[in-house]
Amino acid sequence: MFPSTLILHITVALFFIHEVHAFHRPHSVGHGTFKKMQWSKCASKSALSSTANTMPRPTYPPQVVEFTEPSTNVRVVLIGTMHYNPRSIQTVEEALNYLGEDDALGSVVIESCEVRWNKTAELLASPRGRILESVLTNEMRAASNVAAQYGRPVVLGDQRIDVTGTSLKGVVRRIAVDLATPLGGGWGRFFREFREAADAALPLEAEGRYLDVTSILDPRLLLFVPVCFVKYPLSFLVRNPLTTTLIFLTFGGLAFFSNLMGGGEELTFSQLSTSDLLPSLLFSGLEYVVFGRILVQVLLAERNEIIARNILDQCRTYSDNMNTDKKSVLPFLDAFSFLWKDEAKELNINTAYVQSNGNDVRNFSSDSKEKTVVAVLGMAHCNGIVNLMTEGLLD
Repeated sequence: MFPSTLILHITVALFFIHEVHAFHRPHSVGHGTFKKMQWSKCASKSALSSTANTMPRPTYPPQVVEFTEPSTNVRVVLIGTMHYNPRSIQTVEEALNYLGEDDALGSVVIESCEVRWNKTAELLASPRGRILESVLTNEMRAASNVAAQYGRPVVLGDQRIDVTGTSLKGVVRRIAVDLATPLGGGWGRFFREFREAADAALPLEAEGRYLDVTSILDPRLLLFVPVCFVKYPLSFLVRNPLTTTLIFLTFGGLAFFSNLMGGGEELTFSQLSTSDLLPSLLFSGLEYVVFGRILVQVLLAERNEIIARNILDQCRTYSDNMNTDKKSVLPFLDAFSFLWKDEAKELNINTAYVQSNGNDVRNFSSDSKEKTVVAVLGMAHCNGIVNLMTEGLLD
């Protein structure tokens, strides 16, 4: 079996397990290393910074992208993370503490949904969860805890896991139909939808607007990659041993079958004939395009739109709060504001908040100070969300 195929199996397995079991645990928040990092109040080349925003710009680590949401003029900071990486956890804490101490922290949107969050809370309340919580650290809970310290609302901004599961089944069925009907336009439809999803979820680098390769190749992040490879699968295994084992067995079986297609023997490349090499290459190529389509369309593009809309909801709310004093010279006219109020800027009533924080963005209607909406999510989501929000693709 080729090394690239093995890497694909491991990557896809972790991705699928992550979507089935998103495990978050509380992480103790401290300010000890906050001043040691580069969160200094100085000018920076942050992405899409607006001169209309007068707040001092910190110098961000390469995993952070900043922009001004164009329709509301509200500052947004996306913190791209490598799940379970201690360095990512530290970056999240320091960024939120920096904004919180400056009274500039607004809502914190995290990559989780209420189904996963509540299920995890139940687990953490059990004896098993309490025993293992020191091992299962995660940046999402760290973000929630820091936001709670400053009394800021935390939004569960991801698509519900049951909706993602339904979408996954539908895409798998469409893929099967497309691949089985090459003469009926199935293959053309397959690659067209694949390309459209990839263009939306993985936009190409443009004028420094997006995270780039330096975000992942940051030595301070790579130093803790072994920790991620241990904690990531372990966290799923201890939470749901049966499902996790079945997923790994499935992808292990695919790897074994791919090896059989290549002849089943360990041969050097020079010893392989075309008849040995071709079946393995074809099977590996099929795996790449099928799982690539699923990852890009279901696990990235669709969820990016949900997360981006939740971020936009928060931006619109803070924009409305900041402009409260500008709506009318005569206060009594506010009673008739429904006549001219833009309904598109109403807060999404379906927004899910972390209830334990006791905070909802609607409780801050009297706070007119400029705030920054922060989103904590995996790095793979960042560029797609920047593209959606800055190009007006959500309307």
